[in-house]
Amino acid sequence: MTYATILNSLGSYERQYGAMTFSVRGSATVKKHDAITFNNVFSGDQAPVAAAAYVVAPVTYLMGNDYEKVDVESVDVTVSASEEPKTATLERAWVDDPRPRPGRSVPLKVLLRTYRGDQEIRTVPIDIPANASGALSILVSDGTRLGQTEQREMRLPQPRSVDQMIKALNKARRSNTLYVKLLGSEAGAIVNGETLSSLPPSVLGVLEGDRNGGNFNPLHSATLGEWEIATEHAVNGSRTLTISVSQN
Repeated sequence: MTYATILNSLGSYERQYGAMTFSVRGSATVKKHDAITFNNVFSGDQAPVAAAAYVVAPVTYLMGNDYEKVDVESVDVTVSASEEPKTATLERAWVDDPRPRPGRSVPLKVLLRTYRGDQEIRTVPIDIPANASGALSILVSDGTRLGQTEQREMRLPQPRSVDQMIKALNKARRSNTLYVKLLGSEAGAIVNGETLSSLPPSVLGVLEGDRNGGNFNPLHSATLGEWEIATEHAVNGSRTLTISVSQN
């Protein structure tokens, strides 16, 4: 399997049918480790290039690691092609109750407009923590924007083993998914690649005073919950809402 082989195969479809959408699903089996999973959608002028790189780049990255020799036993991928540019834009996100009670679930609704101009409304229940109070933010974002924001603000450390490399690859944000995060103002930290939210000042002080090779990164907000809205489109857009949690 080479990048050129996959690219030529996908590119032949595009040359024959014009602008297309490619849905890629499958996995790469790695001996003695978890598999790399594939599940994404690519649309537009660069769809063949993006789809080919999506499969080949993680395998190449893993095989070139400095920690151990990796045996990729198989790569099993199914690519579905559509003759339509299956894209969608996030136009609106809202909650009917902007002052929810702690411990309750509030429905978040998002409005998507597809490439055909059709509207789709999706709903996901947002669970408000029982100990929450005051202003909270709800972030709704496509995978590209969220991934860039997390890399910039969270400054995630580099993986230190093959297992961590595979975990990072499988957690990468996808373009066919809307990501929802409930954010609070409490500080937290990333310690050895793991996110720790809502830490007391005393704990933060201990962690910050015991930094080890850059494995501690402070966070200025706490992630109180995360949800995903899967779609069949390559989604674009981001919205942020503010809600006020009332104890009364």
